[in-house]
Amino acid sequence: MAVVALVLAVLLAPVGLVLGIAARRRIAASSRSVFDDTAPDPLSGRGLATAAIVVGLVLTLAEAALVAALTVGVPESWLSNDLAATSVQDTIERTVPLPAGTVRCPGPLPATVGASITCTGTENGAPVTLRATVTVAQGRDVRFEITRG
Repeated sequence: MAVVALVLAVLLAPVGLVLGIAARRRIAASSRSVFDDTAPDPLSGRGLATAAIVVGLVLTLAEAALVAALTVGVPESWLSNDLAATSVQDTIERTVPLPAGTVRCPGPLPATVGASITCTGTENGAPVTLRATVTVAQGRDVRFEITRG
């Protein structure tokens, strides 16, 4: 049972953890009857059962942390190739050029050729409208052109 628990601890961590605990209990119960001459020999595999518990526990906790990170704490930018509004704003300010912090975009620029967003900025105290249109979208390589108006 301890060997099976260790194998399952690697393949199906929670199942291996539970089986490791059950194996340790069976081994401990069999060694208590050592003083009874009619009892069978005590079971072996205590080390394997302990290893199954440790491996099963560590992998179960790692899997739980991964699930929590994927459902709660993963930034949207990790899951999408879309360009964040701040990235588009910074690029427009450097390219046009406009003073830092004067351009605002309504949201991310979708990573699809032809997709566009209209951003607003300030140039010499006057409002200016700037359109960012995607020209290249290949994986993480997303490029866009900027037009006024």
